[in-house]
Formats: sequence, structure tokens, C-alpha cells
Amino acid sequence: MRFSYSTLAFAFAAFLTSAFAQTQPAKDIAVVLKSAGQVQVTRSSKGAAENAPRGTRLNSGNILRTSDGAAAALIFTDDKSILKVRENSKVNIAGLREANGIVKTIKMEFGALWAKVTRSETPFKIETPSGVAAVKGTQFYVILDGNGNMIIFCIEGAIELFNKLGKVLVTAGQTGVIAEDQAPVTRPSAPGEVPTWGNEGEQGGKIEIEMQDAQGQKKKLLLEY
Repeated sequence: MRFSYSTLAFAFAAFLTSAFAQTQPAKDIAVVLKSAGQVQVTRSSKGAAENAPRGTRLNSGNILRTSDGAAAALIFTDDKSILKVRENSKVNIAGLREANGIVKTIKMEFGALWAKVTRSETPFKIETPSGVAAVKGTQFYVILDGNGNMIIFCIEGAIELFNKLGKVLVTAGQTGVIAEDQAPVTRPSAPGEVPTWGNEGEQGGKIEIEMQDAQGQKKKLLLEY
């Protein structure tokens, strides 16, 4: 997916940064860019699931779930990082807004995802029961298999993969694995094992959303992709 961002998008990103200078739970951290099949969001632990079509705005703590044959693509509103969630997946989208952007933590219960993370100073992490992947500007896949193994395929950049038993650095062309109750390991990716669905259906477009800061000022954010 290729992205170009309008002047308005960059200006509004600066507006968001100044409006939320202090660290706080983030609202409107991401927007559903694409939704196919049954994609649902739960707003709270006791809340009912609701459909999440294109344009659905996601706050910190929202849980996104995709059913059999479904998929979703999200775009983050601070740095335009992209997250694609594969079928039969469940992720909690968490974030804290700081002066220079949103600290993002994707808590993955099961399933598979692809991410293209914009290089920035704010952390981006994927958490699973097996371990954590810490990312700074990269493109990668994460798969949590039926045995609880966390598998990382690094396409670009580098990812630190760690748990309480150790850590490794996974670079482009490598696969990182954390098996349950084992230290993470890395190896060269084997021919044909790396997924390619992250680049499927690449067509440009744009989406516009209206947002409001703590002072009640409203601005429109135009995202072109």
C-alpha cells in the first residue's frame, strides 16, 4: 500500500500534538480504513459488540474482532501507521497520547496481523501471551498460532522480540519465534513461508474524519492512501 499525505493531514497531526501535550488515554487513535465480512468492535469489557464498517473511530481499549473470512485495515491518526487484521483474530487497540504522538500497544489474543509502522519517537508494541515485539519503523507480520507460539516475519526494518527468558533482534528477511515458556529465537525466513496478504487489494483512496480537541475546537482530518 502506497501512502501520500495531504498538507491538511500534516497540519492536523501537529494540531493533535499540541492539543494533548500531557500523557493521557487516547481517543480517536485509529480509524477503520477497510472492513470486509463480519468485523466488530467492543468499546468496553461489559459493552456489546457492534459492527465496525469503514470510518469507525477507535479509542484506546477498544477490542476489534474479525470472524471467519473477514478482515480489517486500520490507519492510526497520529503518524498514519497501518494495521491489517486477518480473519479469526482478536486485538485490543491501546494507546496513550503524548506530546510527540501516540504510544501504541496492540494486545493480541489470537489470529494474525500485518503492520506498516511509520518511523517515529513513540513506541509501537505487539503484546501476546508468549512475548512482546517492540517496533520502530518497519513492516512485518505477526501470527499467533494454535499452540500459543508468536511468529514474526520481518519485511523491513527491525523488531526487538522479548519475554522474561530473553530477547533477540529480528531484521529484514528473518523470522522470530517465541514458543510458550521458551526464550525467543531468530532464523532466516524460509522460501515461501512469508505471507503476502498484507499487500493484497492495494488501491488508493482517502477518508475524512472530524475530530475535536480538549478545548472543543473541531478540525477535519483528511487521510490519503
